[in-house]
Amino acid sequence: MDLQPGQNFSITQQSPAPAAVEIALDWQPASTPLTIDSSAFALSAQGKVRGDGDFIFYNQTTLTGGGIRRASDGRIFSVDFAALPAAIERIVIALTIDQGQQRGQSFGQLSQVRAEIRATGNQMPLAVFPLTTKMMPETALIVGELYRRGGEWKFRAVGQGFVGGLGPLAQQYGVDVADDSGAGAAPSPSPATPPAAAQPAPPAKPIRLEKITLEKKGSSISLEKTGQGFGELVVNLNWHQGGGGGKGFFGRLTSRKIDLDLGCLFQLRDGRAGAVQALGDSFGSLQQPPYIQLMGDDRSGTSAQGEFLRINGHHWDQIARVAVFALIYEGVPNWSETDAVVTIQTPGQPTLEIRLDSHRNDQRMCALAMLENQGGNIKVTKLVEYFQDHRFLDQAYSFGLRWVAGSKD
Repeated sequence: MDLQPGQNFSITQQSPAPAAVEIALDWQPASTPLTIDSSAFALSAQGKVRGDGDFIFYNQTTLTGGGIRRASDGRIFSVDFAALPAAIERIVIALTIDQGQQRGQSFGQLSQVRAEIRATGNQMPLAVFPLTTKMMPETALIVGELYRRGGEWKFRAVGQGFVGGLGPLAQQYGVDVADDSGAGAAPSPSPATPPAAAQPAPPAKPIRLEKITLEKKGSSISLEKTGQGFGELVVNLNWHQGGGGGKGFFGRLTSRKIDLDLGCLFQLRDGRAGAVQALGDSFGSLQQPPYIQLMGDDRSGTSAQGEFLRINGHHWDQIARVAVFALIYEGVPNWSETDAVVTIQTPGQPTLEIRLDSHRNDQRMCALAMLENQGGNIKVTKLVEYFQDHRFLDQAYSFGLRWVAGSKD
C-alpha cells in the first residue's frame, strides 16, 4: 500500500496484528552532501513530551522506560506497543538536516524521502510512504506519526516541512533544549529570600543537541576529562550499500555484499601494543588490558546497528592511543558504495561523527580515526586514509607490530 500525505491506515487491524513495528527511512539520491538526522518524539494526550526522556535522537537512542529504539545510523525506529508507557499516545518521526540553514541546504536537494512501515521481523512492508521533496525549502521534515485512537494503533503519513532545525522542532514538542549560542545574563539574587530559607531543588538540565562532524581529513577535537573520567566510549561503524542486492528499499539497506569489519590498533602507556578485531578472534576485553572490546562481528551485514568497539574510559590513563579502522574482509573493495559513517559517543560529551567522504576502491583497509591520550584528555583526529592491509596501516602510524595471515572462524 502506497500512502499519500494525510492518509492513514490501521496497524492493529492487520492480520495478524503486529505487536511491534519498524519505521525504516530512506532518501534519494542516497549519495548526498546533506547530513540527515532522524528523531522521534513520544507524546502524551496534550501533544507534548512528558520530559526530555521522551525525545529519541542521536544522543539518546531509546525511550525512557522502553518501547522505542533508534538504530545507530538513524534509519530505523523500532516500536514495541506493549512496552510503551500508557501515557504515550502519539509518536512523531522526523528528519532534519544538520546545519542545513547555515550551509544553505534543504530537503529540496533530494528527490524523495521514503518511509516503510513493517511488522518487526518481516521484510514485507505493511505500507510505504514515498514523499517527493524536490523544491522543498525546509531543513526539517515531519515524515509521519504513529498514534493511538480508541485502543487502535494507526500510522499517518504527514510529509510536512518545518522551518528551523532540530532544536526548534524539539521545542515545539516541549523538549527543554539548551541554548548553545551562549548563556543569557545571570539572574539577580532576590533580596526577599532570607539566607536560611529552604532552596528548591535545581531544575533538570536542558537537553543538549551537540553533534560535531569532523569535516576535513586531519581535523581534530579534544574531549576533556571531567569528574571520575570518561565512562564507556562507544565507537560505532554503520554502512549500507544503497545500490541493492535485495528487493525493495529494505533489501537495498540490508543486503550488504561487502563484509565490512570494525577494529583497532592500540598502544598502552606501558608500551604494549596489539589489535582488537574479528580476525583471529581478537575481541579484546573491557575489564583488563587493553580495556577495549569488539562487540561481536556482523558477518551477515543485516544488523541495523552496525558494529561496535567499546573502550573503558575509566582506564583511559593506561591507554596511549587507539587507531580505529575498517576492513573489507570479503568481496571487491567498493568503499564508495558503503556510505559508511563512524560515530564516537562518550557520556557527557557531544557525539562525534566521521564520514568516509573520500574513497580508494583499490585498497582493502581504511584508517578512520586516531584517539590519543593527551594529558588525560582524548584527542580525536579524522584520518580516512586507505591501505592495502594491516602491515601498511601499522607502518604509517608506527605501532611496530608483527603480522601473520589470519582468518575469521
